[in-house]
Amino acid sequence: MTGGLSPLQRYRFDVDGYLLLDRAIDEAAVQRLRSAVSRQRLARPDGTIERQRFGQGGAMFGWDPAFGELVDHPWVVAVLGDLIGAHVRLDHAYGIVMAPGTSGLGLHGPAEPYDPAQYWVSRLGSLRSGLLAFSWSLVDGRPGGGGFGCIPGSHKACEPLPEGAESLVVEVAQPAGSLLVFTEALVHCTIPWHGDEDRLVVMLKYSPGNSAWEVAPAAPPDVVAAMPERRRLFFQPPSVGAHRPVI
Repeated sequence: MTGGLSPLQRYRFDVDGYLLLDRAIDEAAVQRLRSAVSRQRLARPDGTIERQRFGQGGAMFGWDPAFGELVDHPWVVAVLGDLIGAHVRLDHAYGIVMAPGTSGLGLHGPAEPYDPAQYWVSRLGSLRSGLLAFSWSLVDGRPGGGGFGCIPGSHKACEPLPEGAESLVVEVAQPAGSLLVFTEALVHCTIPWHGDEDRLVVMLKYSPGNSAWEVAPAAPPDVVAAMPERRRLFFQPPSVGAHRPVI
């Protein structure tokens, strides 16, 4: 990778509201993260959102340092620098596990006419997002297998979501080790999962330095204290005047 998104990647993100980066982490990293999740002996997932999520409140960062390495992964830093800027913070993180045949959230996105936490601005050559999601896939998603779905371009739509919008959803298949980045201003959903094994992704969501979606810190203080100094900056509380630049 380079120091940031290419002009083509920036254009595609502006048009679609998301970007898939294949092979962002290698097979060894994928297996290490999978093993860390497996050691937790999570309850078997079902169709409820509560049973499909794990590691909330930053608990996963205490399971293995590999989760912390995703926070300031070079691709993450590059994308954040282009789409949020130097003042950015990790707002919250969790994992998703879905058994074949189950689904998750239906179509959802920002509130109209303006959501101060979830927004997209493209002006004079600058792209700026509110809450920005990074989805790391730890299993192979195949076309037709379900998982992440969205309405491309809806992050810039001015009309409220109409009845029948489900017909506009596009599936985005995620291979193992890939990174899917999308602005939370994008209307998106979970398509019923029909993969060969449980769906397993790690979700990291970042906000501008002055903004917060969640009330609770992204990770426990003792876990953050054990991280490298630059990584700790991502866990700053929201602030306008006191927020230190991260990128």
